[in-house]
Amino acid sequence: MARHPFGGPWTQLKLSILRDYLNFFTKALKGKGFTLHYADAFAGTGHQSLKATKGQDPMFPIEDLDGSAQIALNIEPPFHKYHLNDLSNEHYNALNELVSKYPTRDCRVTRLDGNEFVKQFCQSLSSNDRAIVFIDPYSTELHWDTLKHVANSQRIDLWLLFPISALLRMTPNDPDRLDESWVRKIDLLLGTSEWKEALYKPKPTPIISDMFGEIEAPGMERLNVEEVAQFVRSRLGEEFAYVAKPATLYAKGTPLFLFMFAVSNRVRVAQALAERVSTHILRKYQRRR
Repeated sequence: MARHPFGGPWTQLKLSILRDYLNFFTKALKGKGFTLHYADAFAGTGHQSLKATKGQDPMFPIEDLDGSAQIALNIEPPFHKYHLNDLSNEHYNALNELVSKYPTRDCRVTRLDGNEFVKQFCQSLSSNDRAIVFIDPYSTELHWDTLKHVANSQRIDLWLLFPISALLRMTPNDPDRLDESWVRKIDLLLGTSEWKEALYKPKPTPIISDMFGEIEAPGMERLNVEEVAQFVRSRLGEEFAYVAKPATLYAKGTPLFLFMFAVSNRVRVAQALAERVSTHILRKYQRRR
């Protein structure tokens, strides 16, 4: 079995949230006449070997965990179809080995760029299909246009791991220190070239200016972490019918990812049910950060 070492305690949190929602999804839609799909754009090997870190809590397990693909394959009642993808040849082979252990599951394993995989999957859906798409990129590989395909399907519930730590690294607090080589990557990640205006604000005017009259303008600074997260959520809300308040995943008190949930279905009854369940799950696990 190919090992896939990465992650930390936040990985377990992410997988627990996903598992709970997958369990809800197949039970809620069982017998409703829909064909249920699970699609995983960056599926890895199906297993996760968590990295050991210096000073790690001895209660933190270091054994392999079921990854997102294996969690989905173990869900009962099962999905009708599974679509597992990873660009890595090693991971592709491991996924094929994994699905061979589930002969009763209808599985398709592909080795595509994650963005192309999601686009092709969305285009393959018909009116009778309902799906969960899980997008957990390794870094900033995801393009915003890919999310538009998901939103336009109107048949998909999306779970997205957004790399807020990478975005914060690429957008320094002082906009004058912005590395122009990152601009195109941020454009693709956020789906807009107007993020500079959105992510930076004027610095507060020093109190001393009131005492001595006009002084030089204080300049600009980046929004704080919570404000950046809200901007990302609002961007997603421009595409999807509903976007939940994300769970922020931390490592040693530092925010790494936003685990985001969005509904593409425009039918209000479907939205309301997904909203109620996802909110309950996210609140339950967010308290355990």
